[in-house]
Amino acid sequence: MEWYEALILGIIQGLTEFLPISSSGHLEIASFILKTEQSQNLVFTVLVHIATAISIIYVFRDDIFKIIKGVFNFKSKEIDTVLKIIVSSIPVGIIGILFEDRVESFFTGNIILVGSMLLITSLLLFFTYFSKEEGRSVSFVDALIIGFAQAFAILPGISRSGATISAAIFLKINRQEATKFSFLMVLVPIFGILILKIIGGLTSDEMAGANLISLPYVIGFLSALFSGIIACKLMLKIVKESKLIYFSAYCLLIGITSILYGCSEPKQDTFYIDPVKEISELRNISLNSPTPKLDSIDSHLNLVDLKKIDNKLKLDIRYASENNFMRSKFYNSSRAFLNSEAAQNLLNAHRELEKKGYGIVIFDAYRPWYVTKMFWEGTPEALKHFVADPEKGSVHNRGCAIDIGLYDMITGKNIDMISGYDEFTERAYPNYNGGEKSKRDIRDLLISTMEKNNFSVYEYEWWHFNYKNCNSGILNYSFEELDSIISI
Repeated sequence: MEWYEALILGIIQGLTEFLPISSSGHLEIASFILKTEQSQNLVFTVLVHIATAISIIYVFRDDIFKIIKGVFNFKSKEIDTVLKIIVSSIPVGIIGILFEDRVESFFTGNIILVGSMLLITSLLLFFTYFSKEEGRSVSFVDALIIGFAQAFAILPGISRSGATISAAIFLKINRQEATKFSFLMVLVPIFGILILKIIGGLTSDEMAGANLISLPYVIGFLSALFSGIIACKLMLKIVKESKLIYFSAYCLLIGITSILYGCSEPKQDTFYIDPVKEISELRNISLNSPTPKLDSIDSHLNLVDLKKIDNKLKLDIRYASENNFMRSKFYNSSRAFLNSEAAQNLLNAHRELEKKGYGIVIFDAYRPWYVTKMFWEGTPEALKHFVADPEKGSVHNRGCAIDIGLYDMITGKNIDMISGYDEFTERAYPNYNGGEKSKRDIRDLLISTMEKNNFSVYEYEWWHFNYKNCNSGILNYSFEELDSIISI
């Protein structure tokens, strides 16, 4: 994460956590525009939530000190306040514990969903304008109802402060008390989430190796803290003066804009780059370049056509079409060849996955050396770690590497994974912790199954597996040449 991304996301977190315009919704929109994911960075998420909690404590420090002092002195009013805050946290706690995976599935950059929820937030704020205040205090029943409103705000685009303050106003509670209760009650789930994230992250490499004083983290923390203090104080004044309707108009505008933008955004499940040279030039360079030392032990005779040995292996050979990262066709036919010993282990993995309702879809297997050379020459320098160095040759060139995903055995459709195939981003890393938990689990299932069958996953690509016992040499045969020399 760059420092300017941390600054923008920190300010958005601080402002929108308290203003009734949905922090989760705006972070989803910001992440969509910046093409980044706040959720992928556990440390950053923890830090901005700590900053948010500190801003509440700072603004309401007198009230919090009074409550703590009253509890220790066994004063019934302060004890009741604490109990009401605990009661209000029950609904969101239940949903967070029982439906964690389902909740995470909403945070995928779906700005149509975000826009729709912002329209609901707009309606809630709009109707508060017509609600007459009776000046009631919060009862235990009120606390529970407001707690359900807070649980509803788990959806990205539903403002937590907007939903809870609106609920309190509809219950005829004093507006100033409604705002104060809304901000105090959020401390319990914030610290609850922080504790769970910290405990869960203690064993992760990201938390263990994190440098908390790095520039992006410091900027993100401070921007969330100071913008949060400003927004918290501003919100007290806004509610008191009954100006929530202005935010209703804002949420309406942003909601409609998000929906329209989401509907017009072209769907793209393939990651693309702009090659640094024309494809024709790359082909000419690769076919006329000196090769490394090629196979001298007849490894090509050990290659088998995977589709012929098991028809349930699905082929989606991307380089036989233009549906790949360079938008160009590299193979003349959709074929998948693999070392015979590696192929048998692949079939074993396929049969294990079949028991869980999945089949293996093959994106690429054996790859002639000249294609690897084309990838290398066409990829920008900053992205070369995603492609193999032709000077050393690729494991694909040896017939011992395979790129795969999963498909549903019933529908026959490819499973939507944590990233697209050949996506040159951190989402492609096998240890990437962002995105949806359900997709991470499917990725991890694929990796663990392949590892049990003597394959190792490449450190930058969850789909790329190398057979561990490979002793083949580098090959540069086209598929057509292999057909003339291999018998299955």
